[in-house]
Amino acid sequence: MRPLYLSLLLLFYCMPVSLAQTNQPLIAAAIDLYKKGEYEAALPVFEKCLTTAKRNTDTVLLINLCDHIGHVYSQMGKSAEALQFYQQAASLSETTGNQAGVARSFINTGALYEEQKDYLKALENYSLAETIGIAIKDSSVIADCANNKGVIYEQYLNKYSDAIREYTVALAIYTRRSDQPHLAMTYNNLGIVYKYQGNYAKAIEYYKKSLAIGEATGNQFLIAANMTNIGNVYAMQKDYRQAIEYNTGGLAIALKIMAMNVVVEAAGSIADDYAGLKDFENAYKWQQKFSQYSDSLFNNERLQQTGELESKYQTAKKEKEITQLKDKQLTSELSITKQKILLQQRNYQLGGVIGFILLGSVIGFLLYNRQQLKERQDRETAILQAENKERRRISREMHDDIGAGLTQITLMSEHARQQAQPMYVSDLAAIAATSRKLVSNMSEIVWSLNPENKTLDLLFAYLREQLNNLLEYAPINFIIRFPDTLPPIVLSNEQKRNILMTTKEIVHNAVKYSKAGNITISATLQERQLQFEVSDDGRGFDTAATYAGNGMKNIRQRITELGGGLHITSIPNEQTLFAYNFPL
Repeated sequence: MRPLYLSLLLLFYCMPVSLAQTNQPLIAAAIDLYKKGEYEAALPVFEKCLTTAKRNTDTVLLINLCDHIGHVYSQMGKSAEALQFYQQAASLSETTGNQAGVARSFINTGALYEEQKDYLKALENYSLAETIGIAIKDSSVIADCANNKGVIYEQYLNKYSDAIREYTVALAIYTRRSDQPHLAMTYNNLGIVYKYQGNYAKAIEYYKKSLAIGEATGNQFLIAANMTNIGNVYAMQKDYRQAIEYNTGGLAIALKIMAMNVVVEAAGSIADDYAGLKDFENAYKWQQKFSQYSDSLFNNERLQQTGELESKYQTAKKEKEITQLKDKQLTSELSITKQKILLQQRNYQLGGVIGFILLGSVIGFLLYNRQQLKERQDRETAILQAENKERRRISREMHDDIGAGLTQITLMSEHARQQAQPMYVSDLAAIAATSRKLVSNMSEIVWSLNPENKTLDLLFAYLREQLNNLLEYAPINFIIRFPDTLPPIVLSNEQKRNILMTTKEIVHNAVKYSKAGNITISATLQERQLQFEVSDDGRGFDTAATYAGNGMKNIRQRITELGGGLHITSIPNEQTLFAYNFPL
């Protein structure tokens, strides 16, 4: 399972002095509940304070309360509700010129996008917040942006040195400010970097520093997240019993405070841990629990609702600006028209009447054309939305129905194989292997069908994630070199799937057959020609031979379908190189 990153929601604990004295203890109690991870208890208290602030038209307090309520919803896994309150805070901050409030809203929105794995939008929001923080010399904003950018560099770009640099900036500021909660989060994220670098002792050291702060402050979410992360590191060291102990403890705390993102990660890790112990009966039970928790957290309709809220917010903002501009323009046009009519009435009354009639005809014609253009655009938009909705429906149903079914077949086959008579063991093993392969292929089909995954940069991000999953536990050192920046090139479904499947098939064959110690996967883009190279130092093979399987045949066919070219060289025990390209 993936580690739990702690990207910061920028909290604002200092309430304005305009708040009535009777409400100060109420807000303090709500903040204390939030810090302890008691989100369901904190929510109604914050909402009661929000009602009072609206009645008193206290804008500064409204901004802070909207931020807090957004944080509560975010930690409960309700992204759409969280985004709605962050947008309210952003609108109020912009209206009052509160730059610190605008920066907080960018950070909070970035954290939501990060939870939904839209890392480019998350990084964009963090950078905007950081620019404001530098301008207003707010060290807490700068530190929080550095921490969150470190997460992006680490998780999305795999630039571990850049991640450590950002975390070090954050750590220095938090240490200077004696900011224990944020120190704990940065310790956690440094632990993740060292885990990816294979320094497991260092990773556990930083996780436990973060855990100690969580226990000292009573932060239940921090305790649950760090226990789950420590369990994952023990699993990577194949100490599955220790892993189960930590993951089970983290799950119990996460369920208590309804921190569903931690619940999902912990349950999935426990299923993997039991599978590592060859206890497939318990692995199957925990896999079912993982599926149930995942359905609760990653509801596709929720994600769609979040995107719609973001779109409505931006649209409303732009429409307001357009309306103001039109009002100014209309006022100016009416003033000019009035002067012209008075002048024409004074000098050429008849000519003025004719000119007015002609002007009305022209305006009417232009308005008619404009209306026709708008209706045509609306029809095209409706058609595109219908197509995208159908693609999402197909993708969702394949994931929910077929994908879940194949996963259950895999686990049931493994369980049956442990208890079957010898004559059936090989057949059951084949069923399990085929099911695992179909689950992987189904995930790729679902991803490629999603109309939002249409650009080259998103393809590279997904391909990097798939290759990491394939190579992370293989006994082979690997390097992935993909371009850091890419132009906004839109790919067809056929291009996405063939590029993805070709590269995965080549790397899979290298892992399975080459007996190599090192493998390098690189890609470059020059003048809309996408060039890949996959090389390893394994035993090689006869490039001119004909093989019984479909692997090489499928590789060549996919490249040919996209009008690309393939060149293979193989020198035994030195280098085997697959060089292939695609026109875009």
